[in-house]
Amino acid sequence: MRRTEVTAELERLLATIVDDPAEAEAAVRQALDDVGDVGLLRREDLTWIGTDAAAEPELDQASLAALECGGGALVSHAAFAGDYAIILPDSDTGADVELFSRVCVWLTFIRSLAAARTEVSDYHYETVVVGGLAKHVLSVSDLDQVLLTITAETLRMSESDICGVFLREGDELRMKSCTGHRVVDTARLRMRRGQGVAGMVFETLQPAKVDSYLQDHRISNDFMSLAEQEETRSALAVPLILGDDLVGVLEVWRRRYSSFTQRDVRRLEALADLATIAIDNARLYDSQRSALADLEVTHARLEAQVRLLDETAQLQKSLIDIVLENGPVFNRVARTLAEQLGCTVAVVTADGEIDAIHPRDCDSSAIVSAFLAQRDSLNRSATLTTAGGAPVWVHPIKLGADQFGAVCAQGLDLGGDLSQVACAHAALACSLFLLQQRAASVARSEALDQVLWDLMDGSAEQRSAAGGRAQQMGVWLRGWHRVLYGSIDNLDSFVQQEEWSLSAADRTRRAILDSVRNTSTPVQPTLASVRGNWIVALVPIHDRDRAREYLRSLKAALSAEHAPIAISWGLSTAREQPSQYPEAFAEARTALAAARRLGSVSLYDDLGIVRLLLGNEDADFQSFVREITGPLQDYDDANDGALMKTLRAYFDSNCSQKDAAQLLYIHHKTLAYRLDRIRKLTGLDLSQHSDRMRADLALRLLEVSEQAEGDG
Repeated sequence: MRRTEVTAELERLLATIVDDPAEAEAAVRQALDDVGDVGLLRREDLTWIGTDAAAEPELDQASLAALECGGGALVSHAAFAGDYAIILPDSDTGADVELFSRVCVWLTFIRSLAAARTEVSDYHYETVVVGGLAKHVLSVSDLDQVLLTITAETLRMSESDICGVFLREGDELRMKSCTGHRVVDTARLRMRRGQGVAGMVFETLQPAKVDSYLQDHRISNDFMSLAEQEETRSALAVPLILGDDLVGVLEVWRRRYSSFTQRDVRRLEALADLATIAIDNARLYDSQRSALADLEVTHARLEAQVRLLDETAQLQKSLIDIVLENGPVFNRVARTLAEQLGCTVAVVTADGEIDAIHPRDCDSSAIVSAFLAQRDSLNRSATLTTAGGAPVWVHPIKLGADQFGAVCAQGLDLGGDLSQVACAHAALACSLFLLQQRAASVARSEALDQVLWDLMDGSAEQRSAAGGRAQQMGVWLRGWHRVLYGSIDNLDSFVQQEEWSLSAADRTRRAILDSVRNTSTPVQPTLASVRGNWIVALVPIHDRDRAREYLRSLKAALSAEHAPIAISWGLSTAREQPSQYPEAFAEARTALAAARRLGSVSLYDDLGIVRLLLGNEDADFQSFVREITGPLQDYDDANDGALMKTLRAYFDSNCSQKDAAQLLYIHHKTLAYRLDRIRKLTGLDLSQHSDRMRADLALRLLEVSEQAEGDG
């Protein structure tokens, strides 16, 4: 199957809603079979697994975890969203990552819908079972039969191995009904306060559970031998309470290591209520009717939850369609939610601006005020507040730790669960849309980074292709440009000193790159990228003076924003054609070498003949300059002398003592005295050509260094 056919098949799948997640995964795998070695992975809790266990190799969980954070080796050839990831072959550079990301989003929502349906079914089943038990308990007068029914149903609903009902007899609990036991002594158990799990409930009147029966030090040792015979591993017990009095305890045991959930506790407590009613049925008939009424309320609540899930499932489907269609997402989300809740809905940015609102002609001031009042205290759930005399739900739109605003719903009838859940779904849809945008932005940034580096040091074919890609992405490389090349000199040592993580160091590099991209005086770079501690940029500057101004502005901005970090910069001469960028890049490297030795910034235009010497990475130019000029500068500083000025004048006069004396307005004997002093201080004989060349070169290097520091 050709790639276009695979794309068409995936687009067809995205336009459908599949009830079974396994069927959806199989359909995606079938569509991807002809693409090549493509893996479809699903996340279960914190672990990634293959959707086709027979075909998937052992997975690199570390790389997949890095992919979730937007990094690692898989970023360049993988798509990730929600609970799914699609891993492409390393060589597949033409894959539509954005399409695969949408497929991951689609699979995630199919799975969420299936989970919601399963939960609804479980709630319905629980309601039916509890309701049936209630009717049975109220219709049976035999206590033993009622207790047997309670233990049997509790055993089945709690997925346990043993169930028993203890009844209180004075200061002792006695087993009255037991199901699933292997040892007869279990059915004859008697416990006092603090003995076993039931004794803990007897003592505290609160539910109690243990995940490892033989190792939990909270349990007394009275029944450890019996526990070993029964091979029990975990237990859960809840009290049977009438009024303020403990009537008994309902307890279940499992012969496997497991953890009882809050849902298990709630189920067992509901069954315990029924057992309590059965135990005191004759004496507390009115209490029975009250308990039955409570069950009916619970049933009504569950039905309301089912209706809520049905309504929110439909809303979720509509919102998924909006995100997948890639239209005006915020406007359509606001309209859909407003029509669902019958209220005013607005999507507000993090700084309080209205991004979308429905109805469009309504007053948004109250909503904005409510958001701004709650902005700093918002977490990941919705907050109900009041503005303009009406309640307002404010649900944050978040990606990770970043908050991008909120979905706000305002109306008179927004106090129910539907409003809260609907706002949560709308905020999730907005977050997914922003996630898509962020993924597209990251992909574009990475593509432009590759374009820039290909233009700098790629082959002729790579440079030609890079120019075409840049034009396709709306980047025009017309006119004169200079290449800026920078080095972050002390970041690695700073990271070790401050004990930063690798991610913190990478964030610092990205922040420096953002500063370079945002420097706009006198111009803003056309392209900029960072690799390791090296930064390269294309700056649209032709004039030399404006180039100097740009370097000064860049240095000032970075010094203000990243003061502890030492950064050196070299700027090439101007080039008009992209084919000339490699030469400009070489010039920028030479200028950077000068900057790292002589100053923090360097313009290639200003290097003069010194540029011929800066290609040698091993030369210690500062030491060379200091060896010759240092003694003269020290002498001048100590004696208010003019040996440096004399030496410059001597060379400016083409080594003529007479012309140099006239240039300095001094007697020729004075000049001769100074030249002799220079000889004694430096050991250079200026009558020798080799010594004159060394002194002249040192002066010129010093002049370049001083000019670089002056420009910075």
